[in-house]
Amino acid sequence: AEEAAPEAELPSEEESDILNSPAFLKRKKEVLESDLAALEKEVDEANAVYLKGKEEWGPKFDLLNKESQVVQDRMAKQTQLGMETATLDVAGKMLGVIDTYERAFGAMKPSNDEEVEITEAYQKTYDMIMDAFATLNVTKVETVGAEFDYELHQAVMQLPSDEFDEGIVCQELAPGWRCGEKLIRPAMVVVTV
Repeated sequence: AEEAAPEAELPSEEESDILNSPAFLKRKKEVLESDLAALEKEVDEANAVYLKGKEEWGPKFDLLNKESQVVQDRMAKQTQLGMETATLDVAGKMLGVIDTYERAFGAMKPSNDEEVEITEAYQKTYDMIMDAFATLNVTKVETVGAEFDYELHQAVMQLPSDEFDEGIVCQELAPGWRCGEKLIRPAMVVVTV
């Protein structure tokens, strides 16, 4: 039988651990300190370049940011103005339809169930238009009982009145309409004298 070869003895881990030797660790520390100093130098150089660029380009960037903000604000205002103009235009064109509805409702006296159904159908359509107007902030101008305002009212005639003081709107001949603060159509009114 063969004899087993005697196992070679390996040096202990403590004896062979070069990575933990004082000389190696001292050298490793010197290398890390050198690398750290080089990185700090690079950071200082990068900061110097940044500060020089900021000094040279900073005011230009600030000016560009301000100009960009002005352009954004102008575009927002133009968009808002465009929406208001479109609302005023559409609402102005719809007023003729509203006037026709109101005259028809004033003239119609349904006499049977079929006419009542037709009137109710037209009333629902009218209500839908008025709801759309409310959503768009389109409202009627205040008239009867309000003080005459030449910016909102168009006086068609003057009448004496025991009910209202002088200069007060006593009768509305045609409703006026506004969208927010902008007048779409003045109200045609009778004013007391």
